[in-house]
Amino acid sequence: MIKIKDLYKKFGNMEVLKKLNLDIKEKEILVILGRSGVGKSVLLKHIIGIEKPDSGNIEINKTNILDLSEKKFYDFVKNMGMLFQGSALFDSLNVEENVGFYLSNNKNTETQKKFKKKR
Repeated sequence: MIKIKDLYKKFGNMEVLKKLNLDIKEKEILVILGRSGVGKSVLLKHIIGIEKPDSGNIEINKTNILDLSEKKFYDFVKNMGMLFQGSALFDSLNVEENVGFYLSNNKNTETQKKFKKKR
């Protein structure tokens, strides 16, 4: 079960998610539909932990994932993923940044140190 309450995300002056509320029940099939730029992918990125909201709560199976420590959060979402339509990359990142996205945004869970860039 996923419960989203008052989720808010802003990029610069653009409000993308404005106090969004959503309940997805166990075994429910849900379609997120809308024109380009209305926040569909941003919502999914929040649910799987790629993005952090400016405010609001995200509960998955009665656990508020935003309250978890970094290690517990990783353990909680490590089996989640997102496949972008048409195998798209992040358009704001170059190829190196896209390939290394996970490593640059996470720490080694054993050492708790950021991954180092090797050249």
